[in-house]
Amino acid sequence: MLVFANPTFLWALTAAAIPLMLHMFQRRRTVVTPFPTLRFLKAAQKRSSSRVRFENFLLWLLRTLLLLVIGFAFALPVLRSATGGSWLSRTRRDVAIVIDASYSMNYELDRGKVFAICKDAAVSIVNGLFAGDRVCVYVAGDTPLPIIEKPTTEHATVVQAIQALACQHGSSKLDDAVALALRTLEQQDGRREREVYILTDGQALAWQGFREAPPDEAADDSGRVRITREQRDKVSFFALLAGALQPDNTCPTDVKVSPALMLAGQTARLNVRVGRTGTAKQIAVAVEVGGQERGRRSIMTEADTEATVDFVLSGLEPGVHVATVKTPQDALQEDDDFQFLIRVRKQLPVLIAGPQDATRYLKAALAPGADDESVKQVETPELAQIDLRDYQALFLCDAFPLDGQTILRVEEYAKNGGVVVVFPGYRAEAGAYAELKVLPAFPSGVIDIPVDMAARPLRRIPNKEGQVVTFTLPLPPGTVPTVALKRAVTLGELEENAAVLITAGDDQPFMAGRAVGRGRVFLFTVGANRDWSTFPLTAFFLPVVHQLIRQGAGASVQPPHLTLGTHLPVNEAVPNYRDDDAITMPSGLPLQIKDSGNRTFFIEDLPEPGIYTRAKTGAAEPEPVLAVNTDRFESRLTPASEEELAEWTGFKKLLSAHDPEEMLRLIDEHRNGRSLAEIFLWIALVLALLEWWVANRALRSQVGATEKMTVDSAGKVVTS
Repeated sequence: MLVFANPTFLWALTAAAIPLMLHMFQRRRTVVTPFPTLRFLKAAQKRSSSRVRFENFLLWLLRTLLLLVIGFAFALPVLRSATGGSWLSRTRRDVAIVIDASYSMNYELDRGKVFAICKDAAVSIVNGLFAGDRVCVYVAGDTPLPIIEKPTTEHATVVQAIQALACQHGSSKLDDAVALALRTLEQQDGRREREVYILTDGQALAWQGFREAPPDEAADDSGRVRITREQRDKVSFFALLAGALQPDNTCPTDVKVSPALMLAGQTARLNVRVGRTGTAKQIAVAVEVGGQERGRRSIMTEADTEATVDFVLSGLEPGVHVATVKTPQDALQEDDDFQFLIRVRKQLPVLIAGPQDATRYLKAALAPGADDESVKQVETPELAQIDLRDYQALFLCDAFPLDGQTILRVEEYAKNGGVVVVFPGYRAEAGAYAELKVLPAFPSGVIDIPVDMAARPLRRIPNKEGQVVTFTLPLPPGTVPTVALKRAVTLGELEENAAVLITAGDDQPFMAGRAVGRGRVFLFTVGANRDWSTFPLTAFFLPVVHQLIRQGAGASVQPPHLTLGTHLPVNEAVPNYRDDDAITMPSGLPLQIKDSGNRTFFIEDLPEPGIYTRAKTGAAEPEPVLAVNTDRFESRLTPASEEELAEWTGFKKLLSAHDPEEMLRLIDEHRNGRSLAEIFLWIALVLALLEWWVANRALRSQVGATEKMTVDSAGKVVTS
């Protein structure tokens, strides 16, 4: 719509009548020239009259247009780009401001951090509103956060809330925040123009939700609010893409530590992945352990991709070591460090439960020295007073029958990552084992092996595709372990996630295993003493037992690092967690841990990156238990173009800018219209030059009648 900021000057348009009046009332001077014959003058006048009339008309038209254009220019014409404007007043508005608060907004530019630039732009937008305009503010993070939930006219309060905002540690989903803001605007009464301002760094990742969301539905099956087609067509959207047009960022994205179970004296190998946004660059990657640099490598990172680099760490003492991978500082310092934990164990504590005669050989194999405290042997009734979480493996040797409470504790121990190894004995019938529901298979009976069939070669069953529990024991070339069986337990059908791992001969199961939760349960069909077989006396006994402990321990090892916002059971992240442990976040605040029932504890959310510590009852000082890093997908700073944003969002009216000044100019043009005064002045200049050229051409071409007459050689007067 075309409006005028200074309509008084429209009266000046009446000056356009001046050229017409001058042309109409201009006095024509008649020159009388006596001449004997007038027919030659009449002929010349007839031929030139049509051209003269056309030139006069063109000059009148140019002069009229010139005065009209000058009048319009001084009236300050403004072209309104939105409907609802009027000549005398502005339309009231409902405005929603959505601010991206992901950690990539901490990118440092020459004029400051992107987040600070966007906050200042938001304050300028609010200050530019009229008294009756209403505004609400939403922060786009992993989940949308309303700062000013309902539109308000208290602009000073909104400004204070914006200035108090701080950047978050996670990513952002702009589509969720925009959808929530639009729903809030729709719930307001009154016919007002609606505007949504999206203040972000221009990172393509934050707009990913617009590409995946169905554009024509208000909500999906998950209950998430969606943007409707009507909203995309009718609401005016502004996007401030305040980030770098060509961002440059390098960061470590992941670290893998092997072996998963570290014992004293072993060498740790680190596989580090490094992400790159920008052109190819040579960078140095360093590894620190306990604040001391232990390695540095130089690698070449290609443009907008990832590279890998390996490190070797040796000489690590038993304990929990805080390690950090570092890349050179750049404009986004929040992702230059990647923290993780290396847990080195002096030994694997093992608990053996059962009578002395059934556990003698096993304890001698695991703890050959009398002063070895890593292996503890107890009688079966003592299990009720022992905390099983202090041990990596539990051996039950002729320990059945067990009471119901002990059965539940053993099952919970296995599901939370423990290793349970069962050797049968004489104290219980086969049916007593059925109460332990986590066994790979339930014993169905006991058979005696004739002497002539006692010698059996032990064979490892090859792992099948998709098999959960596996067993691999390297043997010297050309050797086949052989045992002599006296008695053996027969097994029923295998349970879920169970498999026979070793056979004695071709058809007699010797050891079966099962994956239960995060732990492993193994069942032998012979006892742990000489009454059942010669297995405890063979060289195969010790390697088998040690590998069972290590395999189960490897399956239950806590991860070296976690990602921000992770939701998981405590036992999967914190070794040997007890409900009286106090876990503290890097900020010093306590970590909230919820009990979902049956003593199953969950970490609902990891809200801060850094090292989490645990204070145990009676411990001298807290120990590190968790290393939490931000999701490094947010470090991919590849920007989205304006054309891509228009395609992804489907917004009919989307205006984007790369700096606050340009944004404010677009807002001014949208709200007040675009001034056409400058354009009209340029048109006036062109018309003035054209009028001057036409007028001079007309004067030069005017020739008198006498100049058009000549006398030929015969003495006759002719017109040229």
